[in-house]
Amino acid sequence: MSLQEQYIFWRLTSYFLIEEGYRLIHLHEKKQELWLDNPAQKKRPVIRIQMKELSWSSVVERDIEQVMRVCEDLRKQMGRLKLPLVNMYITPFKPVGDTSEWFDKPLQSENEKVSLNNILIDAENADEQLKQLETDFGIPAETFQVPTELDESTITSERSVVINYITTKVSDEQVQARKEKPYVTYVLLAIQIAVFLIMTFTGGTSTNTFNLVRWGAKFNPLIFAGEWWRFITPMFIHIGLLHLLMNSVVLYIIGPMAEKLFGKWRFVLIYVLSGITGVVASFAFNINVAAGASTAIFGIFGALLYLVVLKPHIYARSLGISIAGLVVVNLVVDLFSPGIDLAGHIGGLVGGFLIAGALSMPHQYFHWRRILYGASAILLTAFFLWFGFDKGEHPYDPQNANAVAGAFIQNEDYKTARKILHQLQISGSADALTYTNLAVIATIQENEVKAADFAREAIAQESFNPHAHFLLARSYEMQGNLGQALKEATIAVEQQDTKTYVQYKSYLESKIQTR
Repeated sequence: MSLQEQYIFWRLTSYFLIEEGYRLIHLHEKKQELWLDNPAQKKRPVIRIQMKELSWSSVVERDIEQVMRVCEDLRKQMGRLKLPLVNMYITPFKPVGDTSEWFDKPLQSENEKVSLNNILIDAENADEQLKQLETDFGIPAETFQVPTELDESTITSERSVVINYITTKVSDEQVQARKEKPYVTYVLLAIQIAVFLIMTFTGGTSTNTFNLVRWGAKFNPLIFAGEWWRFITPMFIHIGLLHLLMNSVVLYIIGPMAEKLFGKWRFVLIYVLSGITGVVASFAFNINVAAGASTAIFGIFGALLYLVVLKPHIYARSLGISIAGLVVVNLVVDLFSPGIDLAGHIGGLVGGFLIAGALSMPHQYFHWRRILYGASAILLTAFFLWFGFDKGEHPYDPQNANAVAGAFIQNEDYKTARKILHQLQISGSADALTYTNLAVIATIQENEVKAADFAREAIAQESFNPHAHFLLARSYEMQGNLGQALKEATIAVEQQDTKTYVQYKSYLESKIQTR
């Protein structure tokens, strides 16, 4: 997205947060999307703002259908008879096709309980559209005027206004409720921030899958291979700055409350153990690389909901509605958002509820149900472990594992790469790329016999495999069989005449002639 779109995104957000008194209820960092609600003014609509390239009208249609479903679920969970939503798209260009059906008039759900007003702000017409937005909302003129000259510092400044406001507001709301410093919460925040900084300076966290896995993100093939510590480390790793920011803000809000109610050591156990149950659930149902404190944070949600069940007369009004609302909003939005580890969130939520039941609150008499809660948590975790490891013994899609193994090979960590590839072999998931990667490692380590075996297997699975033919040629050369090496090198060039293959073929021909 250009600087103009980014500026508009953060300017709109800062205005509705600061001037209108909205609150941030959900942020999806990958989709560049956020949701705002105004609890003080029920008549004000919920606002969704998203930066997105709307290439075709069909993309708009699908997104609006999804938003309508999310809104209906939110309406029910909020207990509102009707829910108005303003849905703002910030895009570099208008979508191709007729979009008048969605942008020229408000839309309503079939039961007429959700009204949806879609607003398009594209680069070419942004000035006019923002002026119309000011008029429709009764906002002072030129509030959203885009500066004629924009640079990165302007965007950073506008974004900082939002972040500083959120941080300040959270601090103001919590400072009076806190008499004793929540040191455990601070330590957890410090750990995840420190880990993020270290990872940022050693390769990055947002797009560098290799660095995420290297530092301990959940990655099933390596767990299958015996790296059980990956059930713990993911809760301290974050994928990008916004991911860290949102989890840190939520932990800062609910952490001191839970720490005060449960006590420090119970709070630590709930956080860590529910985080583990969330990662275990993710391990059982999600094959992708995953990380984040969300599993543990949902565990804290679950623990606070347990208090509502334990003592509804005390906590139902003061705690139940707000916590349940946060849980429901996040789960509903997660349900309709691709790329979110829903299994991990639900696993952490259920785990936190059961673990809190087993530990109970300080100064409580022992009750037999604590054993029931503890046994349930153990049995559920054991079932997910069995289910997850059982899946590792059967074939699964090797694409993700091959890509991660390739990244480790590029970074010269052949031991870890071999672990991943070996696990694919054990489970019967290995494909041509798996054996090609194994041949690469064997060639680098000058094990010509294994390199030849792996390359032959790769070719057997996929005959059009120039790199495998090239590696097989290399192995024949290392064994002194130049004729066979030239034959394989020729096939590699015929399949893909890259500079490397052509030069290697010429090198073999020259070597044979000089013998």
